[in-house]
Amino acid sequence: GRTGHKVRLFSLGGQATLEQDDTREQSLAIIHRAIDLGVNYIDTARRYGDGVSETWIGHVMKERRKEVFLASKTRDRSFDGSMRSLEASLKALQTDHLDLWQHHNVMTDDDLARIFADDGAIRALERAREQKLVRFVGITGHYDPHVLRRGIERYPFDTVLVALNAADRHRASFIEHLLPAAGGKGPGIIGMEGP
Repeated sequence: GRTGHKVRLFSLGGQATLEQDDTREQSLAIIHRAIDLGVNYIDTARRYGDGVSETWIGHVMKERRKEVFLASKTRDRSFDGSMRSLEASLKALQTDHLDLWQHHNVMTDDDLARIFADDGAIRALERAREQKLVRFVGITGHYDPHVLRRGIERYPFDTVLVALNAADRHRASFIEHLLPAAGGKGPGIIGMEGP
């Protein structure tokens, strides 16, 4: 996609063990091991463990930030709330910028309306990119491919993170309904496990 970053086959997501507050040593070992094995994309979110995931990843980023493309997300749909979320993310992740900041789990047309409102989160993503707090902006979801498609048709996101799994074609297929549109628009396509 437009980021130009060559992601290896596997990346590291910040959920499961990494979002539990009693797993510090285990989480740090997982993150270090992933990077040692060549993982060069780490994706987390402010909501994962209410900031715990970003905190554990941040402990490693203070030493190894240059080795990975670092992504996080905002679930807040407003400008002000998203900017507060970004400030907290940067502090927890112990970095001065994100490579990718994304709208988290966009599920409905109401989510899109709120994101694109005059005081919506899209303005926060744009402001953060202008201020070089983030390099790229994206949209994510694992609920409705049609909503995400409308999002990428409305705005030139740099990436779209979508649910992909063996059962995809049996329920609201992202492969059929989103990937063809995303491929034509040029965003990087990031696949995650599905619901």
